[in-house]
Amino acid sequence: MISAVFVNWNRRELLQKAIQSIYHQNYKNIEIIVVDNGSTDDSIQWLGQQKEIQLIENEKNRGASAARNQGTRIAKGDYILYMDSDAELRTPGALQRLTNYMETHPDTAGVSGIYYSDEELRELWCWSPCMDWEGNHDLPASLTPKTDPPVLSTCFVLFRTAALEKTGGFDEFYFYLYEDADLCERLRKEGYRLHVDPSVKVYHRYADPGRTKRDEIGYHYYHERLRMYFVLKNWGLRRFIRSWWEKVRAPLFFFKQFPYLPLYCYIDIYYIRTVRMLLCYPLIRRRRKKKTI
Repeated sequence: MISAVFVNWNRRELLQKAIQSIYHQNYKNIEIIVVDNGSTDDSIQWLGQQKEIQLIENEKNRGASAARNQGTRIAKGDYILYMDSDAELRTPGALQRLTNYMETHPDTAGVSGIYYSDEELRELWCWSPCMDWEGNHDLPASLTPKTDPPVLSTCFVLFRTAALEKTGGFDEFYFYLYEDADLCERLRKEGYRLHVDPSVKVYHRYADPGRTKRDEIGYHYYHERLRMYFVLKNWGLRRFIRSWWEKVRAPLFFFKQFPYLPLYCYIDIYYIRTVRMLLCYPLIRRRRKKKTI
């Protein structure tokens, strides 16, 4: 059995298309679970009418990681399919193909396809999400085919349930962003492999509805908080200090890269908040073994 877990927040129309693309697979043994993060559109009304869908209602937006963990806890499948509500699976027979691969490769924890940003599936959005040594998104590497991908995107990915249970699920510190990289990092440290099947194609709209709105400064704060946490937790203190030094050793170059960031925000993020993060280092490292499912 496959348990397909969707997280929804004000995306009823897109969610319908995402779920329908799974039904079009004609995969016989599948259950659909939707975790709604406090939607204010007509999502709940529509979901309440779908008797074949298991619904978990949250009163507020708990974030992608917490919601996926909620769905995983009630899942009965041998495999868990995570799929964004603004994505569509476009390849017939893809689920059978991916489960066949997992059945014959027991050392593989997760498989996915490749992602496109246009309806015609011509513009490659991502092969496998990659980061540079500082934990920033590496776009060229993310578009490059690779046999041993470091990360599989939760836009669309099929994980082995036993592997998720062994590593403990998603770290709920990540509201959204970095949660898939963190999980895959832990899976690989447990000795599991990841795989991308390029014949499986996924359309990702990357839709504005259902996303938290942040301005440039707000996003910078949010991104750096998660990046620093990820580096400390998974790559250690030395890498964290090296990445911090890159930000502060040449401030003029930094401000050319990020001209929107005021000096007081720069000091707040890379001095005050960095020190706070360092003080939490023992607690952060301890979270590596915390289980949430």
